[in-house]
Amino acid sequence: MGMVARHTGKGRLDSNAGIAIGPILFIIAILAILAAAIAAGSGSFTAGTGTESNRTKSTALIQIGENLKIGMDRITMASGMDPTTVNTLVTDTTDANALFSPAGGGISPPSTGMANNPAVDKWYFVQGTIPGLGSGGSNNDVVAVIAVPEGVCAEVNNRVTGVGSVPAPLALGNFVANELSAAAWPTAAAGAAYPSTSSPGVDLAGVTVGCVNNNSVSSLVSATASPTTQYFFYQILAIQ
Repeated sequence: MGMVARHTGKGRLDSNAGIAIGPILFIIAILAILAAAIAAGSGSFTAGTGTESNRTKSTALIQIGENLKIGMDRITMASGMDPTTVNTLVTDTTDANALFSPAGGGISPPSTGMANNPAVDKWYFVQGTIPGLGSGGSNNDVVAVIAVPEGVCAEVNNRVTGVGSVPAPLALGNFVANELSAAAWPTAAAGAAYPSTSSPGVDLAGVTVGCVNNNSVSSLVSATASPTTQYFFYQILAIQ
């Protein structure tokens, strides 16, 4: 009769053979806590994202403004040309008196990517006098402007002046027609704040870059055509 052999090994099962239920439960608990935290803080996260976006756009706008100033300086210093006679058409890239021509200002047309509506908003190059800058009279300054969101407007002023507010609506001229009327240029006494506070507004007298609230164009504001807001980033390109 055959014999049945039985193995009675005394070795232990490998430690990896079981299911690590403890670590899995721990991970599930951590994920649940994270989900609850995200749900509770989604509002503040959105607000933080909006603030960071305003900062990024304001920085980009200031850099674009500096580049425009460099182009204006290049063309006026090289030729002795009066800044008010410089051709600022973004489509003119050939003439010697053109800001965006290699033979003139030597810079590329400015991006509209930081505008309130990049698809339709445009840069305008307005002429007039700014309080605290230049000799005034008929010696017009040249200023580049573009419509921007209210939050970006406030952040530009915050970076430039340390006051994160938007000026009260003021009649500053028809920027679309390249006209600047700076008699009511923003001062601290004439400012509203963003989004709401009792502190004085931003003072832009004598400030070469900032953001204004121009109600001279309020009737022109449109969702489908430039300008789409009455908040305008500005960079003074030439002072006379």
